[in-house]
Amino acid sequence: MNNSAPAYTIEPLDESGGTCDCCGEASRSVWGMIHHGDATVAAYWMHWTVGHLDEPGANLDLVIGAWGEAATPDERAAVSLLYRQPQNQAPAFMVVDATERPIANSPLVGSALRRQDVIGTPLAEQVFDLVDAIVLQDSRFF
Repeated sequence: MNNSAPAYTIEPLDESGGTCDCCGEASRSVWGMIHHGDATVAAYWMHWTVGHLDEPGANLDLVIGAWGEAATPDERAAVSLLYRQPQNQAPAFMVVDATERPIANSPLVGSALRRQDVIGTPLAEQVFDLVDAIVLQDSRFF
């Protein structure tokens, strides 16, 4: 394996915009797929409002698992993260309960994971590797 090649590649798909109900600022959503070699391993959606990256932050929802014609929702799980970029501090992602996010009701997923289902498990490393790939390869966020 070539150590300089990224483990995951990002395929940006689409984006949409709107207006925040609470402040009237522009809001954005972007989404795409994540591949490992020839296999699709996850999909992602990120939503944020301009000027709100400190509070409440941006939401990143991942749907991790098998994709393709033969794959079923039962083979995929939702994992959600909150991104915050407080003034004069480093930005950070934090795993939150996907059960509390709209992705939990998506027909794409068989289950929505809670924070405690991810943190401290082998899945956590994969989740943050996926997040790193998104941040490094999808310039629409930052």
